[in-house]
Amino acid sequence: MGIKRSVLVRILISTVVLGSGAFIYFVKDSRNIAFYLSVILASVYFLSLLYLLLESFFVNRNTLFKYFQVITDVFLISVVVLVTGTVTSPFIFLYPLVIIFSCIFLSKFASYMVTGLICILYIIVVILGLLILNHLSISNIESVLDTELLIGENGLFIVYFHLVGFIMLAVLGGYLSERISVTREELGESKKSLDILQNLHENILQSLTSGVITLDFDGDIISINESGLKIIGIDSVKKVVGKHLSDFFEGVNIQELLDKKREELIYKMKKGREMILGFSASMLRDSKGVNHGYTIIFQDLTEIRNLEDRVKESEKLALLGQLSAGLAHELRNPLSAISGSVEILSSDISEDNDYYRLVKVASREVERVNLIVEDFLLLTVPVDDYKTNPVEIGYIIRQTSDSFIATVKRNDLKIDTDIEKGLFIKANAYRLKQVFWNLLTNAMDSMRNGGKIKIKCYKDNDSIKILFSDQGTGIDEELIPRVFDPFFTTKEVGTGLGLAIVQKIIEGYKGDIKLISKKDRGTDFIITFPYTDTVISSDRSFSR
Repeated sequence: MGIKRSVLVRILISTVVLGSGAFIYFVKDSRNIAFYLSVILASVYFLSLLYLLLESFFVNRNTLFKYFQVITDVFLISVVVLVTGTVTSPFIFLYPLVIIFSCIFLSKFASYMVTGLICILYIIVVILGLLILNHLSISNIESVLDTELLIGENGLFIVYFHLVGFIMLAVLGGYLSERISVTREELGESKKSLDILQNLHENILQSLTSGVITLDFDGDIISINESGLKIIGIDSVKKVVGKHLSDFFEGVNIQELLDKKREELIYKMKKGREMILGFSASMLRDSKGVNHGYTIIFQDLTEIRNLEDRVKESEKLALLGQLSAGLAHELRNPLSAISGSVEILSSDISEDNDYYRLVKVASREVERVNLIVEDFLLLTVPVDDYKTNPVEIGYIIRQTSDSFIATVKRNDLKIDTDIEKGLFIKANAYRLKQVFWNLLTNAMDSMRNGGKIKIKCYKDNDSIKILFSDQGTGIDEELIPRVFDPFFTTKEVGTGLGLAIVQKIIEGYKGDIKLISKKDRGTDFIITFPYTDTVISSDRSFSR
């Protein structure tokens, strides 16, 4: 109990007890006693004010304050008992109150010492009462001392029983106080253990990368851990607790989940991003095995499923590589023979001969087949096998775009470049040209009525960004995930290997390519390469 609170309680009790006593004695024409009680009550107010003034002194000496308060209270009570009839005083009950207070707020030994002081002062009060009767004329003074009770065996018995009562109360109170103290310590230790277990439980829940939700039997959420909030993209527990599970996970049925043990669900976040979540459920039981609800554990499986898709894609590409390598090997020999034969025939046929045109057609088609075979081989050979050097990316882009414009000879097609100079990456110059040429070709094919191709190259922190933008017809949203698949094409004529080769080369140089496209609004290819802090101007050639 604080000092201010203790003083206020003391003032309240004193005012009620002494004030009402003074009023009663005044009404019964015992005005001297009423006056004495009023003086004692004023003394209590004075001491209370003194305690408050000395609060800064007692604030770190709380035990000393309690001792001082108890001792002064014992003396004041003794005075009250003396002036109101000693053994017959109606205020003797105040002594037990002080004993109880000392048992609760002081030590067991201190309560015994206070009880001893009370017994001594009570005996002194009784003796003083006898002296007053012996030396003063009863008829000349106003007194409430009962002569028959104070003198004789009855008075002795009353004093004896009062003293025994005080001592018994102190012993019992001290024992109970000691038991309360021991119980407090035990409760404190139990609380510490409980807090440790609770913190451990909470830390385990919060450390889990999986989301954990507890539900009642109605499906309302009781609790959720931090990982669960992060997975579903909610920043506050208050927004979740008390809500029904279906408010966040539509389609999750508890009973079906308990039967299946495992279920996956596509969860759509507020920003539109979709995630694949895996769910498992169990009953929420206490130590006695009584069911109190359900526990649901869920994980974000999006990245895992994406990795699985990539592994499947890699396996597919590996199989394709084996097939391509074998096919290319088998085709090259007959192609070489056909090409040689056509050259011999073309040398023996004059240009005005009707067969000369057919020979040229055959020669071009053989060359076309040979290029397709080379594309097959490119998909099968690791990019690391190509000779790599630090090359200036801006120089490669400018040379490729100039050559492309000169080659296609389309007046309705323009290329705008915004290229930051001095940016180098470690790659093969010829393969980079092949990447940019394929992207320019795709952009041109999508702009049949002409338009503008924008190329921007700049440094972004520790990477180099290259942006290819066109004003073409764009790509249907459902087709975008398949754009980089081998043999996939939306063109009437084409092998579908161009963008697959682009992706392979870029990723082989530790880069990344992303596609943003909307139907009839054009397409953006965003290429990211790691920045190489090197300047080597001699590697600007396109030699293979």
